[in-house]
Amino acid sequence: MRKITLTLLVVLAVAAAPAVVDAAMSNAAGTGGSPLSGSGRQSLLYDQNNNPAGNGAPDQNFEAAYDAYDCEGADDFDVIWVDGWLVQQVQTVGTHSTTGPAVSANVTFYGDSGTFPGTQLCSYSGIAVTDAGGSLTIDLPTDCFLPQARAWVAIQVNQDFATSGQHFWSNRSVASFSESVWRNPGGGFGIPACTNWGRQASVCGVGGGIGPDFLFQIWGENAQPGPTPTPSGAAEPVPAMSGFGIVAMVLLVIGVAVLVMWRRS
Repeated sequence: MRKITLTLLVVLAVAAAPAVVDAAMSNAAGTGGSPLSGSGRQSLLYDQNNNPAGNGAPDQNFEAAYDAYDCEGADDFDVIWVDGWLVQQVQTVGTHSTTGPAVSANVTFYGDSGTFPGTQLCSYSGIAVTDAGGSLTIDLPTDCFLPQARAWVAIQVNQDFATSGQHFWSNRSVASFSESVWRNPGGGFGIPACTNWGRQASVCGVGGGIGPDFLFQIWGENAQPGPTPTPSGAAEPVPAMSGFGIVAMVLLVIGVAVLVMWRRS
């Protein structure tokens, strides 16, 4: 009888485990993180660490048991330098539900397509991070070149829920350019409209549905202009001769003429 009771308890515990996870998993932080102090690598190219909303949206790659909850956020910004930017570091503001820390992060840059992330421009997986209570400094392993245009940066933190809880990307109370976006392909958070990119606050309702943008900074340097190519079908430019070259050419012609006349005499 005792064996039967013990077995029944084990079965009930296993059956209840998903419900416990569902109850513990949140789509809003409830509190916002603080910006990191100090400078990043090179120059600050874009700064959106202002007007914090006091909340945050999940942006996490969970362990295999919770893949249905895998999610990420993305926000847009303008590359204003005519020759583009070389992005070398991203800083984000965030929090943990428990102690953390984040193991690493996945970072992807996209072009813009109708106010949503479009063509993938650069992608990095498993980048080591400096985690200060959920606010991250992410040094890219190679520079990401972004042309002058609207661009998007997507962040996803690699962190196991069972040992380190959840990570949240802190929200901003105002929107710059388009409202940020969020997605949960596996549908674990129960938001069908956001299994692909959807508006983070107004459609997906994550981060409490009150903060339309995320807090982040882009660090790096302005790209340097390269050589100007000859337009397709255009004639190659003819090299110009300097004054010294013209004089040398005239003297050479006179010398040849004198030599020919001397040999004939």
